[in-house]
Amino acid sequence: MNRKKILWLVAALLPTTLLGKGEVAYTRLQSFYSNAGMVGIDKVVLSDTATVMYCTAKGKINAWFQFSPSTYLSDEEDARYPVKGAVGLALGEKCYIPKAGLLEFRLLFEPMPKDTKIFDLIEGTDKDMFRIYGIHAAKTKVKIPEAKEEMDAEETSEKMFQKGKAVVHGKIEEYSRDWNKGILFFDVSFLGHREIAPYPINRPCTALKPDGTFYAELSLDHPVWAEMKMEGGNLPVPFYVRPGDTLDITVKGVREGNVTVDYASSHPKGCYENLLKHQDVPLICYGWERLSDYGRNLDTEYFLKNVDESVAENMRLCDYVAWKYKLSPWETHLLKNRQRFELTDRYLYMASRLFEEKVERPRKVQVQKEDYAGYDYSAYKVLNILSLDDPSLSFLPYSLGYPPSIDMTYMMAFLDMYAFWDNSSETEPLDYVKVEIEKDSLQVNLLRELTGAEGTPWAVQAYLTQKITGLQGEWSVGQRERLVDFLSSSYLTYPYFKEKIKELNRLSGNSASWVYEIPEGDGCREMKSILNRYKGRYVQVVWLSDPNGDWSFCSNSSVKNIMADYESFPDLQIVAIVNGEAYSDENRFAQIRKELSAPIVHIEDGESYLKLQELFHFYSSGKQMTFDRNGLVFKQTLDMKNETMFRDRFRRILKAEKEMQRW
Repeated sequence: MNRKKILWLVAALLPTTLLGKGEVAYTRLQSFYSNAGMVGIDKVVLSDTATVMYCTAKGKINAWFQFSPSTYLSDEEDARYPVKGAVGLALGEKCYIPKAGLLEFRLLFEPMPKDTKIFDLIEGTDKDMFRIYGIHAAKTKVKIPEAKEEMDAEETSEKMFQKGKAVVHGKIEEYSRDWNKGILFFDVSFLGHREIAPYPINRPCTALKPDGTFYAELSLDHPVWAEMKMEGGNLPVPFYVRPGDTLDITVKGVREGNVTVDYASSHPKGCYENLLKHQDVPLICYGWERLSDYGRNLDTEYFLKNVDESVAENMRLCDYVAWKYKLSPWETHLLKNRQRFELTDRYLYMASRLFEEKVERPRKVQVQKEDYAGYDYSAYKVLNILSLDDPSLSFLPYSLGYPPSIDMTYMMAFLDMYAFWDNSSETEPLDYVKVEIEKDSLQVNLLRELTGAEGTPWAVQAYLTQKITGLQGEWSVGQRERLVDFLSSSYLTYPYFKEKIKELNRLSGNSASWVYEIPEGDGCREMKSILNRYKGRYVQVVWLSDPNGDWSFCSNSSVKNIMADYESFPDLQIVAIVNGEAYSDENRFAQIRKELSAPIVHIEDGESYLKLQELFHFYSSGKQMTFDRNGLVFKQTLDMKNETMFRDRFRRILKAEKEMQRW
């Protein structure tokens, strides 16, 4: 037998050698979702010894992909079958597309039961990792029922919308200070507070103890479905908590990269752990959405038709997740609501762009209501993706960077064109952010026509309530009070919003200042002690805790120029606050000290430095903060990495200060 025939025989027998007898093969495979764009699954073979996935990767020459050794298959019961090898590529290493433009390879997994009809391939939860949900053969008649969803009357009742503290505590097992990550952040946001409290002070946080334990008290207005993250956004851990709840969270497997989370809630209904463990449902997107010129290339009818199809596919994926992980009707509702919100936010942006391309927007300064009358707003029917009159919208975690139902950026775009216009008797023109109190200039009637709502839906009331925070400085106290009364009597029907708009009006009236006081808490006294040494001067503080990363800041040419020229700033004191534990190596500290050339350096022990981090809610080394002569914190820090802007802003601050002294 010649050599070619021997090689052919070995290749033909190899799958049998690997798999054994009694194998089951699936071809013509389909899935509900895949982000593995360049990788296609040709066949899956199940046997007693292994599950082998035959794949083909297609792409441009030298395009690459990889599969992590953590990749696994998950069957209908969520049993996991880890990858145990590969043929044609090395796990965990980049694999490049050859000149032929395609590459065939196989992934070998622990054996799944041969009667498995549908399964998932999961590489991991990181954004760039492959995930393929609902893999099944085209001939296999897999029927996924439409998941039942329903509101929980108790969870969304009026009594749930009340102020109270929730305690979140627990432990990150095997935690070590060597990770250089000592702060936990809680991504909890409430109506309008992002516009009032300066970032990052509005983001609750707590310091980790050396043994990995943590304790935080969260001031809540209602239940929240949020995330807890370590410094830098790592380790996102979801949680659900209500005012008055105590929630224990234990995080395992961080060191190994195989994270699992255990929850224990004081509430009789718990914290919906099943939802939290399976909430990571991706958004299914389509090519038509990426048309850069869609405003001119799509008509409204075609746009809405494609939106409907997209929503249906995304809901089908949610049905699959709810079916597989046996979510309750309320958990399913929360899951689908989050998916609907992301779709609504996405398509409202497109609707706004489409609308803007269809109309000639007025260019004159004094815009009148009539300038926007009679336009076709039908693209905004995408609002119907979401049930706008749903209090649970306020519970959702961050979605595309926006707090749900709080700052749905494009939801009211067509109202914002002229919604707040003033017909009051004030002599000074009050810009575009005005309201006509005598007539219905808010166009809520138009919104009702688009959504079929009879009253003012929950999400719209939330929008109108938070709008009060955007009127800082432009309105007198009397005007603000008139606006609050007008909105409360005309549109706000829920007691929560009637009280909230008064609170936001009071807080936003005090938030126009460009500085804020140092928060109370551990580290406050220490920080004030440092600043008191330089009272009467502005203080620029640089925080340093990473010997490896701090070089990029200290070697920045603008920073070095300002540091070297500090004597030309007699009204300014530059201070470096250093984590002594991170810089325990004297040689490394001497090097950074020489590079820094800061006139004043304060060295804090590791725990004291951590308390100061917690006080100011920051995690990254190289963080800068600016304090005024009285020790108040600038909301907008002067950035030494931009020398021209730094010098110009500080010069203008001193000039404004002198002009105020004349008065």
